[in-house]
Amino acid sequence: MTKFIDTFNLVVNIYTYHEELDGKTGQYRLFNSYGELNNESMTLDLLLISDGTEQHVMYVSNVERLTGVLICPYCHDYVTILSTTNKRANEYFNTHVEKYKSSTHTPFILLHDVPMPICPAVLNHPTIEYLMAYGLMDQFKAQRGFITYDFETLTNQVMREITDQTTLLQQLSKLSIASTEVYPNQDKSYELIKRCYTLFDELSDDYQDKLQNYELPSNSSFVHLWLAQTFESAEQIYQFMKYENEDIPFDKSVKVLGWNSSRFDIALLWDALDCELWSMGAPIGSLNNTKSITVTHKKSHMKLQFIDAENFIGPMTLKACVKDYGDKTEHKDVFPYEIISSSNWKEVFLKTESFEYEDFKSQLKGYYSITKDEYEQYLIDFKRFTNRLEYLKYYNINDTEIMVKPLMNLIDTFEQFNIDVLHYISIASCAYATKHYSTYFPSKFNLESDKQQYYEDFDINADYSNPNPNAKPSILTTGYWKNKCYHYNQQDYKAGRETDRNVTPDDYDYYKSLFETSVCSICNAKFTYDNPPSLDRQDNELSHTKDNCLPVCISCNIAHANRDPKITSLHIKMRQYAIKHNLPMTISDVRVYKLLRECITGGLAAVFHRENIAGKTHINELTYDEQSNKVISQDNENVTTHVFALDGNSLYPSSYSSVMNENIPYTDHRMYMAGRSKFYSEKPYIVKNCIDQRKDIFVAKVKGYFPKSEYNNLLALPPIFRNIEIQNKEEVIGEYMNSQAQKHSLPMTKKDRKLTTLLDINDQFMVFNNYYLWLLIDLGFIITDYKAIAVFEKNTAYEPFVRTMMNLRIQSILAGSTKEKFYKLIINSSYGYDTLNAEKFGKIKMLDKAGTFIAQHHPNHMGTKRISANTFAVQIKPKTANCFTSIQSGVFTLDNAKYWYLNYIYNFMYKCLDRKRFHFVLADTDSIYIAIAGDRNKDCHQQFESIVTDKQFYYQHVYQYLPDPNKDIYDYKKILGFGIENEGYELSSLGPKCYSMIVNKWNKEKQQYEFKPKITVKGVSKSQQISHSDYVNVTNKDIVKKGINGTLKMYDNVMSSIQVEKYALTGFNNKSIVLRNQCCCPYIKGLTAKDYIIKDQ
Repeated sequence: MTKFIDTFNLVVNIYTYHEELDGKTGQYRLFNSYGELNNESMTLDLLLISDGTEQHVMYVSNVERLTGVLICPYCHDYVTILSTTNKRANEYFNTHVEKYKSSTHTPFILLHDVPMPICPAVLNHPTIEYLMAYGLMDQFKAQRGFITYDFETLTNQVMREITDQTTLLQQLSKLSIASTEVYPNQDKSYELIKRCYTLFDELSDDYQDKLQNYELPSNSSFVHLWLAQTFESAEQIYQFMKYENEDIPFDKSVKVLGWNSSRFDIALLWDALDCELWSMGAPIGSLNNTKSITVTHKKSHMKLQFIDAENFIGPMTLKACVKDYGDKTEHKDVFPYEIISSSNWKEVFLKTESFEYEDFKSQLKGYYSITKDEYEQYLIDFKRFTNRLEYLKYYNINDTEIMVKPLMNLIDTFEQFNIDVLHYISIASCAYATKHYSTYFPSKFNLESDKQQYYEDFDINADYSNPNPNAKPSILTTGYWKNKCYHYNQQDYKAGRETDRNVTPDDYDYYKSLFETSVCSICNAKFTYDNPPSLDRQDNELSHTKDNCLPVCISCNIAHANRDPKITSLHIKMRQYAIKHNLPMTISDVRVYKLLRECITGGLAAVFHRENIAGKTHINELTYDEQSNKVISQDNENVTTHVFALDGNSLYPSSYSSVMNENIPYTDHRMYMAGRSKFYSEKPYIVKNCIDQRKDIFVAKVKGYFPKSEYNNLLALPPIFRNIEIQNKEEVIGEYMNSQAQKHSLPMTKKDRKLTTLLDINDQFMVFNNYYLWLLIDLGFIITDYKAIAVFEKNTAYEPFVRTMMNLRIQSILAGSTKEKFYKLIINSSYGYDTLNAEKFGKIKMLDKAGTFIAQHHPNHMGTKRISANTFAVQIKPKTANCFTSIQSGVFTLDNAKYWYLNYIYNFMYKCLDRKRFHFVLADTDSIYIAIAGDRNKDCHQQFESIVTDKQFYYQHVYQYLPDPNKDIYDYKKILGFGIENEGYELSSLGPKCYSMIVNKWNKEKQQYEFKPKITVKGVSKSQQISHSDYVNVTNKDIVKKGINGTLKMYDNVMSSIQVEKYALTGFNNKSIVLRNQCCCPYIKGLTAKDYIIKDQ
């Protein structure tokens, strides 16, 4: 089906017939949809009917008549049941359709009306917000009470093929659930209480009495019992954590954390969360990856927020987490999950002898899940227990207990910066909050060992008002005032307030004069073009009348809302502080937002030369022959001696650090970061002037090209890293890749959109930030058209954060502390949250059968999960999306990184190295692998030293980029520096993020160099038996290698063990034109694949 719909670009909707509903609405229901809707796709609606022996497929010409559901054909949002009796519903539908027939209905982006400060650690945290506003930050304490939990399951063998590549191995059911409750003390110590409930509890004589104690229904499971007990424990933990001062707000919520719970444990909890004693909130995430869900007890109003502990540490096993971030005395134990089923569990667990080694063989993993040494340790541990059931409880509890120390260490690490980890649901949101907190309190991130001169910290008692005498005055227009009056009426109407005496458009003259002569009643600022006026109600119970309203700034009105006066003052002063220091602020202009969103391009993964073997592979050169209009790939006489990789030292944090570096020729030798937006323009002469003057920082949308005379300088590593659409046909991707796809029947769509390296922008408008665009211009890029520009204030606000985190990491390395991993985790997680795209997040609603039926016919329906007999979780695409993050910071981080990456290559390597003696092998986000023809008498650790052509330039600049061997680790890890990642003699790269290198690495224990393969593969489990020779064979023998992925996921509303056969190594790469000499060439507009030729040496 997938290959069929991809080939013909179809969207296929399958409907089924339900005989039991004969004559009723819902008799015909949508069963499944295949394919993705786009501008060129065709929708095919089919009805599948079966009588048990034969199946028939019928084409559906009118889905609405078939299903009895009406959907607006214009907005695709308004849905109603087709009715012959309820004429009013049909009339409403027809009125809606007429209204939307002439309008363009696009997703609405919610932005602030004016730029607002970004400091989620304060402004989005009610407790810290209050403490800051009242000058009580010395009382701050991070949440240290929480609960960890874990399920163990029974395994039922199924062994059924779902598709040709997918096999359902086992279905899992709940066996036990354990938890460890953490009760914090005032001195940061804590007490633990451990619990475990199993299926055996349901067999106990007093089980019904236990259920009655919690007022649970008699058919409740042991999981319901655990939840009821957990609510009771959470109440006690909350009492331990809350502040003595009752005025300090503290959410009545306790976090419940599981390891990998977003994909496993929460799925097993769903049915128990649907109970009459508690209610579920809307989950965050997706149906198959629930990042957070809050459950509230209806009587006590206590809240349990279930979140995934793995999201705080990063993707790894619990065993690895404990080793890297926990207590060295703790370890994860072992258990033979797969031999215990729903038919034998009673018998198995009541045995007193230990499990055999054969019991630990995993069908899902394809091998033994433990080593012989681990089995010997298990035998020692088992002697402490009377039977297997007692060991199960110990094992289950231990998995929850060993989570505690890593989480506590994480809480301690962040608490020193006044960040409350458990207020967030991921390390990315924690690091983002920390980064922006540093912009308001730089001294907290200024180490004694690295004292820098920064601006002063935010002070709640200081005055940050900074009136601009040259500010453009605010002039109230009739259109603006009419729009304001409309929204005032809407606001009051929705709140149930009287609107008869509200201000009206007829009051225009009065308010025009008032705004011109008065100041903000809250902050006393004058109203200007950048500080527009609004009305603030004095009595929030009354509506927007003349008597009840005073003039205020829009920003003060947002800050005021219904807040405490001191908290209002905090918001206002933080905004003034942000303006004074040009700090990042939210975007308020949707045009700027769209320009920034269009500019977001991730890290590059590309291949340039696939086979690189010392002593065999010649250095390959790409040249463009303008006369014949051909690109020529030719090996020269130089033979590779070694391959090595350069890796940017935290490239993304370095790129937003704004640290001064003399190798940056623009804007005071710094890559400044973007603060609030100064202006947006679509006037070509303004766009051109901003680009040419090289003073302001901006993102600009332009069209242009590189002259053909520059091609030979750029072909080796084309400097434009952007997404393009690639047609998967022979004249585009070339004969070599097309024949591979055909020979091995590789799945291939008509076209792909991929990030690659380019020599031109394909006659399209593309968006770049100023540093990236200036570099392209310096390399010869000619701009032919100017579309738009957004200019920003400049700042160096993130420098304290980057310097501190990198230095703390180095200090931890020198001290041999495990905290090094925490600081690395924080700094490497600190940049992705800025560009979070809320437009792509689905919203999950909990609906009954009737609501689910309608939602499934909605064009924005994304998926459905059954929770219980009459409760369903339904995910839909949202009508609106917001952007209250510093998206401009994310955009500048990404493009600054690309600029610095290319600056090193074009303005250092190309200026002092012999270009005939090296070629690029691959790029992998912040790394660049290079094959070098150096000195044959030296080993692979010679780096560039044998191919230097301009020694004066080389030694003047080399240690500004690379580590100086005569200096310490601070130089090795310097900001904007590059480190030596891997060195060796052989590298085979089949495609992006699919390569193998024989690395010659120093073994500290043995004090010698050793050869070790570095395998990188995408899409298949790392447990696959993939070797370096497999990569070589794929290229030399034209074969593919398949692998088996084992995964646990929901299938038919049951947690299941599923095995999927996938292509592990194929050699297919359509990000470039791959020639048969293994050289990868960039796409160039005007050339077909036949215009790329191989020339003999």
